[in-house]
Amino acid sequence: MPIRLKLTLWYSGVLLLALIVFGIGVYAAVSVLLVRQVDAQLLQAVEAALPLVAGQRLEAVERGGRLVVKFTQLDAFRASEVYVQVISANGEVIGLSPNLFESPLGDAPLDAQSISQHQARLRQHASSAAATELSADIFGDARHGGGMPPLRVLTRPVFTRDNRLIGYLQVATSLESVAIAQQVLLLTLTVSGVLVLMFSSVVGVLLARRALRPVDQITQTAMAIYRAENLDRRVPEPRTNDEVARLSRAFNAMLERLSQLFHAQQRLIADVSHELRTPLTVIRGNVDLLRAMGCTDEESLSAIASEADRMNRMVRDLLLLSQADAGVLSMHFTNVDVPRLIADVERSANMLAQGKLRIVAHAEPNLTLYGDYDRLKQVLLNLVDNAIKHTPEGGEVRIEATAHYNGFARLTVSDTGIGIPEKDLPHIFERFYRVDKSRSRASGGSGLGLSIANTIVQAHHGHIVVNSKVGVGTTFDVYLPMQPPSNGASLTTP
Repeated sequence: MPIRLKLTLWYSGVLLLALIVFGIGVYAAVSVLLVRQVDAQLLQAVEAALPLVAGQRLEAVERGGRLVVKFTQLDAFRASEVYVQVISANGEVIGLSPNLFESPLGDAPLDAQSISQHQARLRQHASSAAATELSADIFGDARHGGGMPPLRVLTRPVFTRDNRLIGYLQVATSLESVAIAQQVLLLTLTVSGVLVLMFSSVVGVLLARRALRPVDQITQTAMAIYRAENLDRRVPEPRTNDEVARLSRAFNAMLERLSQLFHAQQRLIADVSHELRTPLTVIRGNVDLLRAMGCTDEESLSAIASEADRMNRMVRDLLLLSQADAGVLSMHFTNVDVPRLIADVERSANMLAQGKLRIVAHAEPNLTLYGDYDRLKQVLLNLVDNAIKHTPEGGEVRIEATAHYNGFARLTVSDTGIGIPEKDLPHIFERFYRVDKSRSRASGGSGLGLSIANTIVQAHHGHIVVNSKVGVGTTFDVYLPMQPPSNGASLTTP
């Protein structure tokens, strides 16, 4: 089921429930208000009828074989459809308003149940004081059948001055107008509710379609990228700052990252192909020369061995980088004795410099850090090798280690070499990137040393900062944590 249909159904269902609750509340409130208005009308009528009944001369009229008083002064209630009955203490009708003489309703009490309940309560309270408490008005509904409308009846007990019950005065009016108002209200609520629900459903469909349009565009763009294999395409980003806009930005960021990785992979394949072509060409040329000469040439064999070693180093470096990318680079973390590390690197640096450069090394005593000894030595040797290659004869390469603030140690490799142009600084850690491509390749460099160093440092939760000035020299500062992470996570990778 499409999401827009689900949203519309949920929205319509919630709205329907709200309309039902609202309709029930309105219907109940209006019904109570209408009944209260009728009750107020009956109270006014009983207050007006009581003095009229008590103050006129009694004129008995025969009705149904017995004499009943006809209160002609109550004829004023005919227009308002108010009926008045006078009932004796034993429940017999003894007086009627004129409009009840014309109706079969006058044959019996309008609300006999209310009178019976009042008499039952009187029998339970024999004292006169209790009888006084039972003199309150009683409201009730009565139905008489025969097509007669339901009545709202007010029963008022009438007592003498000495608290003796002498009868009841019942005032009633038809509830037909209330029933008609309730029916009209119910019809109005039903019709308006259906119309509102239909309108809201249509609007809900349109709003859901509009809200999900960017999602459709993302889907279409993703399928177009899949079919065309074009990672440079981007989805349109809505100008709103809602969830869909954030999804679009996240999707574009993912595409940007995938595009960078894809192009990096293409460059890597091209660079590897180019780098391997040179040693393979040299090996093939020397092999052909040996075949043509028909004898062993030591210089050709040395060239073959040198190029084979170069290929081996390149494959080894690429394997290390691929393991780091996959998160399976083998690392063995322990407390590293930094002065010992610097001393080992100094010895290797002197061998690489062959006396052409001055190597200066210094480490802060008793300095330790948390890392892989062999990998950190590889980082420093890569930096030192890079410094030696780009420092003219007679220059100086310095290797230093000091404690830094915030729990980090700083390992520094600096030189007095040719320096790195500012435009090249952001790219020096990219794979196969060379500042001076011809000189680097001639010296046997593959362009992977700095990338490997940066990868190993990042695996140690550290970072490298480089500062360089052309003609003055370059300084690499490696910052590494001296203690394991405080959150207790292990730094050892599988």
